[in-house]
Amino acid sequence: MDNNDGIKEVSKKEMEELFHWLFGENIEIREEQDITLCPYYEDSNIYYTEEIYQLFQTKAMQRLGKILHLGRTMFQESNAYHTRLEHSKGAYRRCIEFLSIQYRDPEWREYIERNKLKGYLVEKIKFMCVHDIGHFILSHSTEKLVGEEEVTHEQIGQKILEEDLEIKNSYDKIKANESNSNLKGDGALELFCEGTIDFDRMDYIVRDRTYLGEEIVEDLMLKLCSMCHLKWIPSEKAYRYVYEKEALPYIEKFILLRDRMYKCEYNSKRNKIGDVLACYVLQEMNDGKIGQNSKLKTYLNHIVGKRLEEIKIEEYLNANDILFLKELMEIEETSNDAIVRYLIPNNKELLQLAIALLNPQDTSHNDYNEEEREWLKILRNRMKKEHEKVEAGEIFVSIELQKDKREKILEEIKEVSGIKEEKGICSYKRKFKKYDKQEPIYIEDGEIYRLDQYPKLQIDLSDEYHYGVYVIIPQLREEGIDEEKIQKIKQIIEKYQVEEIEEKKENRNKNRMSMFRVKSGEIDYHKKFNDFFGEGR
Repeated sequence: MDNNDGIKEVSKKEMEELFHWLFGENIEIREEQDITLCPYYEDSNIYYTEEIYQLFQTKAMQRLGKILHLGRTMFQESNAYHTRLEHSKGAYRRCIEFLSIQYRDPEWREYIERNKLKGYLVEKIKFMCVHDIGHFILSHSTEKLVGEEEVTHEQIGQKILEEDLEIKNSYDKIKANESNSNLKGDGALELFCEGTIDFDRMDYIVRDRTYLGEEIVEDLMLKLCSMCHLKWIPSEKAYRYVYEKEALPYIEKFILLRDRMYKCEYNSKRNKIGDVLACYVLQEMNDGKIGQNSKLKTYLNHIVGKRLEEIKIEEYLNANDILFLKELMEIEETSNDAIVRYLIPNNKELLQLAIALLNPQDTSHNDYNEEEREWLKILRNRMKKEHEKVEAGEIFVSIELQKDKREKILEEIKEVSGIKEEKGICSYKRKFKKYDKQEPIYIEDGEIYRLDQYPKLQIDLSDEYHYGVYVIIPQLREEGIDEEKIQKIKQIIEKYQVEEIEEKKENRNKNRMSMFRVKSGEIDYHKKFNDFFGEGR
């Protein structure tokens, strides 16, 4: 891509030059296609050195290929089957793209060499490869169950890097060809690894929107990378990456896109309630109320409620979304638990999940473990009969409304139910933060401004809050609330129904990335199953 703004995509030759400069001449380079690059880039490949490629082949990283990037969103949006592994590779690629663009500037190269910062750059490249390595089942959806006090995936990730010998050895092999490198660096890249506009967000905004059938914004990321340069900031007495003034509309568009994705997807009311239900089922399993003899229960007992130092990494790395779905489907066969039935995707989504999570490009299938083979058997049996899908209204009712009305509706519901504590009746406040002054974006226009101080800023950067209430009906029944009271609670919420704040998702083409796109008629699940997995497997 080479457009009228003079923005030019990074070529394979330029990336190879960066690799040789960082790692030395005697390196082997591999490549792999990334589907999200195809709409805009002439070269849609991700390039790796052999050592970086092998890092992605470790057990700890391959596990991410069996964890959905958008968690439970896949259960409503059957195209959202991309994984944490795909995203990790994409975030790595964004980092390489940015550094390759900077490498075009001889003054930047001279600055890096003079200050012995090659090692620092390599450390940041490695960080982007493994930044999501600690994710739990369904990504963020069930993370709050991990540990005693909501241990984060970042903390678990660091523990994996320190304690898992395979990935530790692979990680340590990736080094810059520079003696006495300043690994702590100058701090200039920190905000691009963890900030408002960083390599992580650059990838997942494009990737998630592509798979969800939204407008593709691939060229926006290339423009942002190309219009950013290393500058000395006198007020901070440090070098930082600063955007050209012409980049302002692209910065604003990025922030608004990120804000939209949080409101409509990542932190949407629908997804947050789904996350609560997934956590509820896992907690019930951990407590022995359902799935008493399941492998997942044993796994959860090693993880849930444990201090960080008590969590065993070899146990943690055994869990993925295949195990979660397999156990739910087994429980469904022997239980009438409505929440379990609600959480299981329909047949089309399950088949698409199987194709995505079990890597159909590997025709040998020799790497299927016992857990995965059992899931395929359950899936095959499931497809021989129709399974009734539980509707959301049978599981929960919810409403999003103004703060003062939230308190009023809670009072009415609790008065009817007699429940004083939040057991099945929950309220929430969702905060949407467009800009963090602690993660500044710099713009140069005569002088260097922080974004919130830039006089030409067009968008509102202030925080926004959404308030709501939801009621989990099966939990009310578990608390002894009778059906008459449950109906009254539903009626109260219906009385307060208002238009939801979430933006309408119009003109969405849900099949844009579908593996099973057909012109008409129904999908022959059995034929598709045999095509991918072989008869009798």
